[in-house]
Amino acid sequence: MRILRLFKKDLAREVGDWVGAGLIDRHQAEAILARYGTSLAGGQGSAFGYYVLTALAALFGGLALILILSHNWDEIPRLVRMLGLVGLTLTVNLIGGYQLLRERPRAGAIWLFFGGISYGMSIMLIAQIYHLGEHFPDGIYWWALGVLPLLWLTRSRLIALQALALATVWLSTEAQTGFFPASYPLFALASLWLVWQHKHSALIFLAALAGLVAWLNLLLSWAAGDWLRYDAFVDQLPLTVALGLAMAGLAWWLMRRDYPQGDESRPLQRDYGQLLHLYLLRGAILTLLILSYSEFWQELLRSDYLLGIFNPLLLALATLVGFALARPSGPGASGPLLLNGAFFTLAALCVQQHWLSAGSLAVATNLVLILTGIWLIRRGVDDAVTHFFYTGIGVLLLTALLRYFDLIGDYIGGAVLFLVAALVLLGAARYWRSRTLAGAMGNAQTEGRQDV
Repeated sequence: MRILRLFKKDLAREVGDWVGAGLIDRHQAEAILARYGTSLAGGQGSAFGYYVLTALAALFGGLALILILSHNWDEIPRLVRMLGLVGLTLTVNLIGGYQLLRERPRAGAIWLFFGGISYGMSIMLIAQIYHLGEHFPDGIYWWALGVLPLLWLTRSRLIALQALALATVWLSTEAQTGFFPASYPLFALASLWLVWQHKHSALIFLAALAGLVAWLNLLLSWAAGDWLRYDAFVDQLPLTVALGLAMAGLAWWLMRRDYPQGDESRPLQRDYGQLLHLYLLRGAILTLLILSYSEFWQELLRSDYLLGIFNPLLLALATLVGFALARPSGPGASGPLLLNGAFFTLAALCVQQHWLSAGSLAVATNLVLILTGIWLIRRGVDDAVTHFFYTGIGVLLLTALLRYFDLIGDYIGGAVLFLVAALVLLGAARYWRSRTLAGAMGNAQTEGRQDV
């Protein structure tokens, strides 16, 4: 996968060897590597490992400082404690700013990262000294908000990760205390802006999207006006699946859309599209595997939803949005998305109206898993992508294994399910074989005409 940094580094080194051997010139090498979002300089050794280890050292140093101060806290006079905390925070951050002025961005980011830890420690301990505030998530919020401007100043992934992690902790603690974390998107969108416009980071990209999905689920429960009745599985599932369907279409659009000539963001945006598609695929498979048990459908059938009848409408709308975005990529993209969207929409409607039993819905889920495995195998063969091929095989084998140890209904019901799965697989194999033979015959006829 091109998203992997090591692959890009190895590719840059290999192409550099081609230049050294005289196979291609330097201009051609840069043009080839530009398609993958790297350059010849990307194959050279870097200080990234040193940067990571130094950042971890700053983190552990900050934790050690907190423990040392906590151990001797009562023996230090109150004024000395406050002045020492403020002085330490200012000193560390001024050193970080000085490193930035000397055009040493990595050193400056590490000092400012340590300064962010000192800033948060100062907030907590000064509040403890003077007994300020009883709502402790406020301290985490002001900590994250104080770190956030450094993200714009440094363009550092380390600072962005620090701000996003603090904001996510605040999101969780604020929700647990019964208050709505309204300003969380400010931190998530700022992190997305950084990794989209300046610094590539798969971790921050996925974490920010996951945080926004969690925030939207909390917004749903807050808007429904029944915060305490909000169920983490039952009420989050429809909205999360709907957002996943819409983002799946977005992922295909990013991967396959036409970019203007000379657009340097093309490889990066395609990488993000591939990354988003990969993790949405894994999330969809995991969701289907969970729902392949009738016990989960029984829980869904018993529950009272916040949105009620709007759940099927929401899933249908998300399916149409995802389908519209993925349609230009061809039936290989829009077909599976439409199938999964239709399944989840009909399932939500059946749950809402109690049209089918939990066992029937579980059987339908297992059939969708089988179709998903077949599609993955076919796509892996057609596109020569081994990951999808083996993922498809894994889905089929795991589905069979789970149903062998946990039958839906009695033995006869399990036998019927395995028989239907065998017929579906046999039909897919015969269809695949007919397509392969037809393609081979067409190629042979073409070659015969060329020979004549």
